[in-house]
Amino acid sequence: MTDVLLLGSFHFMQSDWDSCSFAAQTELDALARALLRFAPDAVAVEAAAHQQDVLNAAYQKFDLRDLQNADKMRNGTLGNIRMYNDVHPIKYNDEIIQIGFRLAKMQGLTKVHAIDDDSEMDGGPFEHPSEDVLKSIKEHTDYTARQKRDTMIDNFRYLNNATYAKLDHMIYLRVNEMGSSADYTGAKSIAQWYGRNLKIFSNIQRMAKQYTRIFVIYGAGHLHILRDLICADDRLNLVDVMDYLPVLE
Repeated sequence: MTDVLLLGSFHFMQSDWDSCSFAAQTELDALARALLRFAPDAVAVEAAAHQQDVLNAAYQKFDLRDLQNADKMRNGTLGNIRMYNDVHPIKYNDEIIQIGFRLAKMQGLTKVHAIDDDSEMDGGPFEHPSEDVLKSIKEHTDYTARQKRDTMIDNFRYLNNATYAKLDHMIYLRVNEMGSSADYTGAKSIAQWYGRNLKIFSNIQRMAKQYTRIFVIYGAGHLHILRDLICADDRLNLVDVMDYLPVLE
C-alpha cells in the first residue's frame, strides 16, 4: 500500500501573491515543515513527463539557500522548460519550486518527478460557454468571493476543501453537455481533460511500484478527478491533506 498526499495549489505565477516576499517565505517554510511530517520518499509535480531531464537539471541547480535571497528569486531562473510546444524559463515564483523542490531538498531526496501530460486541449467550449456553464462559473465565483483568505495557508485550506473541488469540477460537467449528439462538442473537449488526468494518474501508479509515501502538488482544478482515481485503486491510500496544513498563530 502506497500513501499519497495530494496538495491542490493555485498557480503562483498567475496570482497576485508574491511568493518571494519575506511574509510568503515565512508561510511557505511553515508549510514545508508541516508537510515534512508526512516524510515523503518521492515528490511529484506538474511538469511534463517528457521534460524529466530538464527538471532534474533544475533541481540539481536549486539550493535551499536560494530561498533566503529575494533578489535572486525575483530575477534568476533554473533553466528553461518546454510546455505546450513553447519554451519557458523556470522561475522561482512557482509552486513547483517553492513547495515541491523545497520539500524534496528538505527531505534529502535526489530528484523530483515530472508527471504531467502537456498535450493540447480544445478550449473552444470554454471560450463560448453555454448559459448552464456560465451559471456554474458564477456559483464557483460567488463561493470564492465568500471565502476570507488573508494568508497563503488560508488559501491552501480553501482550495483543498471538498466544496471547492466539487464546484470547480461541476464547470467541466456543464461543458460536457454542450453541443449535440451529432457533434459532442463539449464531451470531446472534456474527454481530453479526463485523458490528461488519467495520464497523470498512470504516472502516479507507476511511481507507487517504487515508493511508499508520495507527495503530489498539482493545480487545484485536478483535485476532484485525481482524488477519485487514487481512492479507486486499492493499492493506494489517499492521505487527508488537511492534517498536514499548518495553523499559523
